[in-house]
Amino acid sequence: MSCKLTNEQLLDMMDGMNSDIELSDEEDDENFDDIGIANELAESVYGTVDVEEDDNEDDVDIFTPDQLLPIQTPPTDEVSMPNIVTHTNTPPVLKQFATFAKSSIKWLCKPMKQKNIILRIVEQTEFPNTIPSPISYFMKYFTEEAFNDMAMYTNIYAEQKLTNQWVQTTSAEMKVFVGIHLMMGVLNLPRVRMYWQKEFRIDIIANNMTRNRFFELRTHFHVMNNEEIPQTNTDKFIKVRPLYNHMKNRFYQLPIEQNISIDEQMVPFKGKLAPKQYMRGSSTELDPVVQNLFGQGGAVVMQFIERLERNRHYVYFDNYFTSYNLLSVLADRYIYAAGTVRVNRFSKPPLITDKCLSKMGRGTSYEVSGIAEGQKSQIGLIKWFDNKGVVLGSNFITSGEPETIKRWDKKHKQFVDVERPEVIGLYNKSMGGVDMHDQLVSFYRTFIKSRKWTLRLIAHAFDMATVNSWLEYKKQTKHCNMLVRNTMDLLAFKERLANTLISLGRTKSFITPPKKRGRPSTSPSPTPEPEVQPVRTKPRSVDSTPYEETIKDGLDHMPTYDNKLNSSRCKNSPCKFKTNVYCDKCNIHLCFVPGRECYRQKHRK
Repeated sequence: MSCKLTNEQLLDMMDGMNSDIELSDEEDDENFDDIGIANELAESVYGTVDVEEDDNEDDVDIFTPDQLLPIQTPPTDEVSMPNIVTHTNTPPVLKQFATFAKSSIKWLCKPMKQKNIILRIVEQTEFPNTIPSPISYFMKYFTEEAFNDMAMYTNIYAEQKLTNQWVQTTSAEMKVFVGIHLMMGVLNLPRVRMYWQKEFRIDIIANNMTRNRFFELRTHFHVMNNEEIPQTNTDKFIKVRPLYNHMKNRFYQLPIEQNISIDEQMVPFKGKLAPKQYMRGSSTELDPVVQNLFGQGGAVVMQFIERLERNRHYVYFDNYFTSYNLLSVLADRYIYAAGTVRVNRFSKPPLITDKCLSKMGRGTSYEVSGIAEGQKSQIGLIKWFDNKGVVLGSNFITSGEPETIKRWDKKHKQFVDVERPEVIGLYNKSMGGVDMHDQLVSFYRTFIKSRKWTLRLIAHAFDMATVNSWLEYKKQTKHCNMLVRNTMDLLAFKERLANTLISLGRTKSFITPPKKRGRPSTSPSPTPEPEVQPVRTKPRSVDSTPYEETIKDGLDHMPTYDNKLNSSRCKNSPCKFKTNVYCDKCNIHLCFVPGRECYRQKHRK
């Protein structure tokens, strides 16, 4: 079949909105003009592709009352997550859905038939009237049980290694250990030992754990018993999986929004690790993908999709996950998905090359639709050219209602109007959640210089939980209409969380510095220089009152006399008296006499 284009058809094609003409990727001759390219390729397109006309009305997906089911949560045995979970390459959840061979996909050079979608309104999250402290958010990810497991398995590993003079650790010391790591991410000194050195000493760290004890705990830190790993284990991340399972339990409790983005996350590590991946263009060359900690890419998506069953959501992901079968499965489950794609995963769809699109002008788009044998709904691919070509796949919309956006033209040095398909705008608006999370983690990442990949992933888990806790805190402050100046940023939030974790485990406000070792010196002491009398100035008053969550933790708050000649002001706000009694943990003075029970009032919740 031969087909020549008229001038009007060519003008329609050049504006990027007519998608009924396919230009082959094989054309590579730069001497072809636009009219020659279109006329040459139209003959092959209309001669080889059978375009079927469909006069049926657009499908309308509407929720009926009997379909309005609550969000389904995983079964109890999946939520509880035992400490040891074997990993398989093909999870059972994937076997429930039909897949299609690439050879069975039939591509049509016409737009995908779009659906009129009516989604149910997502239930609003209930927020408490008061905003909890940072430690309250963090303890939802790592509960008291998690810290008990850390202490138990660390002690077990020390016994297995026959460590000399090992002192049994506790869950309270584990909180101090984790808090010190978070504080190191805030301060970010280039060497860990500097926190204990005299020149750079950080009291909040050095006063609550000695340097040798810190490295001793880091060397023996474990979250599971190595002897319980089965010989048939295929999970390469089994040594850190219990820690991430605690986080997963919290993830299952979080509300699901209507627009969801799914992406992978990088953990920078350049040591030896079997499942590491080379990511071209990333800041670090060798990165283990966090997504593998929860399973293979497709398995993660499908396990997450189980929670979205019959609740109608929009899901967006990048080309790490996107495949023809995934889009088809989601369409059958009434979940509308879109994402950037790798064309070689879609059985060579007849898309136009970047060179042809660039000749047609900025903002040009071209779309095709595909359907496999036995498939219910179509899958659409659209290629849009801005500075370069980008291909997106979708099971619910492609061009839709294009919008006009502003783009800077370097050649003419001015802003120009460019048409953008609707799916591109939806993708840009809803995607980027994981990338933003990764950026927030990188701001104050815990410094780990070790060849052990387990330490790198363990520290990353604590950083992830901190960022997630801060995001929950931000949502709650927005709901309570808190002023921006009264809202903690990520730095203040992490610093307060680290300070609270350290305070929960300490029993004294300071540690007596060790005595100088060795025999006393017999050399004569140098002649002291005359002291210069400093100018007396009024000392600056510094409020040393700890955070509220530290005062009311109910752990080892003992009243002590300071033996000073002059008493200090009581720190209980209604009281205006002075006292010599102070709390040896909070390091604040409180009245402890009949008739003035400030000590009890301050420490009681």
